[in-house]
Amino acid sequence: MRSMARTWRHALLLVALALACLAGCGTSQRGADVEVARVASPDGEVDAVLTEHNPGATASFVYRIHVVAHDGAWEGSPVAAELYGATRNASAYGVDLQWRDAGTVEARYLQARSIEVPGRTLDVDGHAVTVVLRDGIENPGAPAGGMAPAR
Repeated sequence: MRSMARTWRHALLLVALALACLAGCGTSQRGADVEVARVASPDGEVDAVLTEHNPGATASFVYRIHVVAHDGAWEGSPVAAELYGATRNASAYGVDLQWRDAGTVEARYLQARSIEVPGRTLDVDGHAVTVVLRDGIENPGAPAGGMAPAR
């Protein structure tokens, strides 16, 4: 009788450990920003970079816009704008980046739940770049879901 109870406890412990490993070993990008778009300025000097942060199933995607030297790393660079829950159409999350000219990049989206703009104009290696946010712009061709590729 005692041996049977011990066997069940061991089996339950193994199942619990296996579930914990599966939960911790997933390929989800929760907790980390992922670069989802990079667009070079018309003069090729700087890039506008869009990152996506997936905080998990109970929250929406967070999109951050960085402006960096061409082919430069965005990690550690200032955030020009952050959009929570931004969408491009009724089923697609995200933001579309497009340069107006060498000093102005436009972030287009349908709507966002909230927006933070720590600094719209940035100095990137001597280049002044202004980030303009435009809501109400639908991208009917954007695929459903977030922008990061599924893993």
